Amino acid sequence: MTYEGGNIWQADETSFPILKNQFGSMAILTLKVGGIRQPHWHPFAWELNYVISGKAEWSIVGTNGQHDSFIANVGDLVFIPRGIFHYFANADSEEELKVLIIFNSSQVVEDDDIGIVPSLNEMPIDILAASFGMPKDYFKDIPRNVTSTPIILRKDTKHRNPSLLRKKA
Repeated sequence: MTYEGGNIWQADETSFPILKNQFGSMAILTLKVGGIRQPHWHPFAWELNYVISGKAEWSIVGTNGQHDSFIANVGDLVFIPRGIFHYFANADSEEELKVLIIFNSSQVVEDDDIGIVPSLNEMPIDILAASFGMPKDYFKDIPRNVTSTPIILRKDTKHRNPSLLRKKA
């Protein structure tokens, strides 16, 4: 699956039938410079992430409000327990990020991925307003029925001059 911010190649029970009922699948996820794996959680699987190349900015939000953000480099492993809200982004200004993800489920990623965009799309404006302590009018211009895309590209990346993305010495 290819998206504006990168791509996902997955071996699951559909694309690799030998995995049916084996409780395992894997994906190689590539994020372009400025790419973000949309904030999401998995109700059925934990995931183990291995950084193959590049540098990842990771954020994990626990069930009791704990929050952890960190940088994962080549060779680092990041474990995300089942049901934990998380995302990661390419933290490098020049190099693509490549991550091998192993799941303890043979399901297709889309069948076990609840992203922030579809979640917010389904919430009534009065619930959003109450949740964030804001007036309903604050949320009236939020786009509704937005198609969920698991990999997005930061808006400021699209129009930046690539020479400005180089690291300063």
